[in-house]
Amino acid sequence: MRLKTLTAAFALPLVGLQASPAPAQQTAATAPTSPPRFGAPLGLPRDGDKLYIPDEKFPEVPRPAGWEAYSDIDGVRAKQVAGEITAIARKSRDDGNQFWGRITGTVYDHMTQDWVEAQFRQIGLSDVRRQPLKMEPLWYPESWSVSASADGAALSLKSAFPILDTVGTTKAGLTAEAVWLGLGTDADFVGRDVRGKAVFLYSIATPGGRAHSANWNGAIKRAVNAGAGMVFVVMGFPGDAITEPQSGATSVPAFTVSSDEGDAVRAALGAGRKVSVHVTADIGKREGLTTGNVWGVLPGATDESILIMAHTDSFFEGALDNASGIAMMLELARHYARTPQSERKRTLVFLTTPAHHQSFVGIEWVRNNYDFSKTAFIMNCEHPSQTMMYLLDAGVMTANTVSARRWYINGSPALNDKITGTLRDYGVSLYAQPERRPGGELYFIFHKAPSFHVLDHVIYHSTIDTLDMVPASGITAVGRAYASIIDQVNGMNLAELRPAQVPAAAPALSEVSH
Repeated sequence: MRLKTLTAAFALPLVGLQASPAPAQQTAATAPTSPPRFGAPLGLPRDGDKLYIPDEKFPEVPRPAGWEAYSDIDGVRAKQVAGEITAIARKSRDDGNQFWGRITGTVYDHMTQDWVEAQFRQIGLSDVRRQPLKMEPLWYPESWSVSASADGAALSLKSAFPILDTVGTTKAGLTAEAVWLGLGTDADFVGRDVRGKAVFLYSIATPGGRAHSANWNGAIKRAVNAGAGMVFVVMGFPGDAITEPQSGATSVPAFTVSSDEGDAVRAALGAGRKVSVHVTADIGKREGLTTGNVWGVLPGATDESILIMAHTDSFFEGALDNASGIAMMLELARHYARTPQSERKRTLVFLTTPAHHQSFVGIEWVRNNYDFSKTAFIMNCEHPSQTMMYLLDAGVMTANTVSARRWYINGSPALNDKITGTLRDYGVSLYAQPERRPGGELYFIFHKAPSFHVLDHVIYHSTIDTLDMVPASGITAVGRAYASIIDQVNGMNLAELRPAQVPAAAPALSEVSH
């Protein structure tokens, strides 16, 4: 495989070789030996005009036998509805918040709950209710500023974003000389004195969101343990994206920066220039915050139930994560609201939970207090549809198809076969292997009853995560498959659904992988 034309799934280790060459290779790295095959390398979101693909350009959703029963489930409508959710996040930004999105405990979190409650009532769900929840003090960066210079000339670091749970600075801030440590492996640190320095690390998206090499290879921790004064993680999404990958519980300030701005720092250092970085960050805890779960019910013909859930909070716009999941869940609610109660074998319980990215208080209440004794099945609606992306030349390329999802099923072999077969029939691509344990909101309760989800996880937790990257066809396909699965589940009794051995509960929350 030639490095200059990588065309595998979005995150590949080989890209690290291109992004952080050895010192002797730096000049060659900035002057390719052959021109890019597809013109100037593209990045997101800056080149969205060239990379966003209209919904009508995507292939039609497959129509397997029986699809007509679910033809009312419409990804185009769901995407329009999702736009109302992402608008709440943009209001957070437009109101002047640096830490923006549908952040748990904020007014924008409560606006989202108001919106969901209104949707449930409009659709005709019964027993619609808000469940208020108190929160523990919430890590919250009130404001921050990062500036840099190369031999006195300004370098932009406007994309710098504090990694969740990192520490702040005094009002005077911190100043440090920058050093480049590549991927931050043990080999990169050999012979390097980083004490008091601003350590820049390149992190490979694997495939993105929270999963990146500087986290799982220990680079951030390695830099802190070596005495770094501050840490900057250059996230490997080509372009100018701002990211919040979490996992930043550090004793020194830790930030992400975009690939564009990180490359500029690397180029300056590679040219022998002295780069200085200054950081001020007001980061603390907000106390006395509240949030809430929102519930709604479609009664069925029996006292058994199916729990259908989606989380509501987000960093940034959160179109994939999780406006698309909420909107898809509402499509399911509309579909089954049209069905007479006598034809709904089991009661459908719809739930939105907050605090998925911080605190976990919503789903924790469900785990600890909800009565699962009559729950036949749990279905999680989370990140259903994302445009496929490839690393190409020194940039990124999109394609008019929906990317494959990670997936998890807790249930009998018969249930597993029904779910995977239905997903295949509706054109929902899956990874070759399922998750060992589910991530996402299902992580907390997957062991409570037979359960299932599909989940995409590349662009989330970044400013790439807008509706421009959420194909309506993917929402349609997953939504129709989910409805078909619900109907097939309703043809099975509890014993037929349950696995031979109930899986163990998830470990400590500190090990959560969303």
